[in-house]
Amino acid sequence: MASNLNLPTHNGVIESIYQQDKSGSTTSNPDHVGSPRIIDSNGNNAPSMNDFNTSRNLVNNPFNTDKIFEMDYFKGLKHSRNLFSTDEIDLYNKTYRFGLLNPDMALSGVREVLFFTKPDLSIFSRDDNDSKANIESLSTDLQGRTFWQEMFETRKNAMMSLQGSADGWTDPFNHLLQNTVSSNLSIPDLSSEGIDSTKNSYGVNITYRSSSEASNDSFDFSLEFKDTKWLDVYYYFKMYEEYETLKHHGAVRPWKPYVCNKILHDQFSIYKFLLDDDNETIIYFAKYWGVYPKSLPRDTFSNTAFDTGIVYNIDFKGQFFDDSDPIIIDEFNRLSASYFNDQKYRVDVYNDILGRIDGRAATAAYIFKEPSKRSPTGQVFKLKWKGSDVE
Repeated sequence: MASNLNLPTHNGVIESIYQQDKSGSTTSNPDHVGSPRIIDSNGNNAPSMNDFNTSRNLVNNPFNTDKIFEMDYFKGLKHSRNLFSTDEIDLYNKTYRFGLLNPDMALSGVREVLFFTKPDLSIFSRDDNDSKANIESLSTDLQGRTFWQEMFETRKNAMMSLQGSADGWTDPFNHLLQNTVSSNLSIPDLSSEGIDSTKNSYGVNITYRSSSEASNDSFDFSLEFKDTKWLDVYYYFKMYEEYETLKHHGAVRPWKPYVCNKILHDQFSIYKFLLDDDNETIIYFAKYWGVYPKSLPRDTFSNTAFDTGIVYNIDFKGQFFDDSDPIIIDEFNRLSASYFNDQKYRVDVYNDILGRIDGRAATAAYIFKEPSKRSPTGQVFKLKWKGSDVE
């Protein structure tokens, strides 16, 4: 019976595995735990290592230094230090038992770029049948009000950032906020809800996972802005607050088509892009929409010590959020396409003519899909820029 089971015996007595070493012989230490023997299909002892002679070929092949980096032997040395080539890495079907060093796919530097769209407050005069506002005069609701008259005479650029129709939506993005924001835009976490079943006779119930979609709706966040000594950012949000107060009292009305079509003219969107260390490859993208500011921290001026400049934390309300959906890229490009195409020249990250980083300012951006050997998907989204003024 013992021979049929291939169990180790000594003088007809079945031995314990604790009395066997790797070769099957009895050891002098009865507590020694040896490795189990591998039996081949013929019942014979098989070698402890059988990788179809791969290891033996590495040992027996001559060591040729002419092609050392192409040799399997050198690959094996890298593998022993957890280093693998990009084409050798398969995160979905293999397990790297001693860990994996993957510098080709590691993030060494990430930069955030935010794009704010413009709301369309009724500041400049506009005919109900004409979508473009007249920037040469205030709306009839604001005429005669000293604050608005002062803003009209001294801060028309800020007004145009509050009313996208002022330039006929030629440039849909708010460059003032984009250039002065100094903090990262926080992202709401996804958190699912649970559904409890009724309790059984033992008082036990089961919780089922429900949807997390409520995490994308109605949330608060804040952004930090660093202002200039001329208070460009402050007066932008000050005008926003003054307009909302007048709207609350019915002293200013939206453009009539907005009222008829139930369009919220005083809210905007924010696009968030995280760029790889090449400053153009997009590794993450998201969109907030239905956004409006909730606060204006005037207490900033209570303290006159502005050693690090004038900084505001503005609270915002966001109605909706989404990320990673390619329709976000499509919506961004639909906004940008016309203005981007009108610009005169490209502004690349690296100027190969001058041989240096191209730090010129740009006026418009667009997102292209390009093939990529480094990406496991074979393609990447890249943020490209164009400008209009040659410097």
